[in-house]
Amino acid sequence: MADSRWFPSEKQLKDPKELEKSLRQVLTQHYALQDRFDQMQKERDKPKVDDGTPPPGSGPTDSMICGIRVHPVDTQALANGATLVYDKPSGIFKFQ
Repeated sequence: MADSRWFPSEKQLKDPKELEKSLRQVLTQHYALQDRFDQMQKERDKPKVDDGTPPPGSGPTDSMICGIRVHPVDTQALANGATLVYDKPSGIFKFQ
């Protein structure tokens, strides 16, 4: 972040023309930062689109059964007839 900081030198402020150039540079940087901030605000305020994925806290990646963790699984790739078994060495449930 320190690489992007700029301070005008005495030479850059010696006369009105140089002062105008320096002030233009400062304002250009300021407005670019303001535009980035405004864009981030728009992204944050955009309505959420339901893409079909479950919300956090409702999937096996962060689920537990009887206090035992469930191994993460891609529910889209899970085969029909898959069984849930307990893997004693790792101490978690896994689909097979």
